Amino acid sequence: MMNTQGKDTRLVARVDEETQRLIAHAAELTGRSLSQFLIYAAKKEAQEAERQALQIRVCRQSADLMLELLDNPEPINPELREAALNHRKLAGDFKNRRNQ
Repeated sequence: MMNTQGKDTRLVARVDEETQRLIAHAAELTGRSLSQFLIYAAKKEAQEAERQALQIRVCRQSADLMLELLDNPEPINPELREAALNHRKLAGDFKNRRNQ
C-alpha cells in the first residue's frame, strides 16, 4: 500500500498583474503568505459552493404544501397501481430465477 500522507499537489493559476497585486496585498493585510491566502480563499469559496448545492430552498407556502401532501397523499391512480403490481411480479420472477 502506498503512503500518500504528506504529499501535496500543486495548483497553478495565471492572472494579470493587477489581480496578482490585489491578491498579494490582501494576503499581506491578513498576515498570510500568498499561497496561504489563496488556499484559504479557495477553500472557503469551495465550502460555500458545496453548502449551497446541498441546500434546498423553498418558500413557506411550498414547504407547507409539501408537508400537506406527505401527510395526506393523493390516492394511487389505476395505471400506477397496475404498474406497481407488474413490477412486483417481474421482480419476484427475477428473484425466483436467480435462486434456482
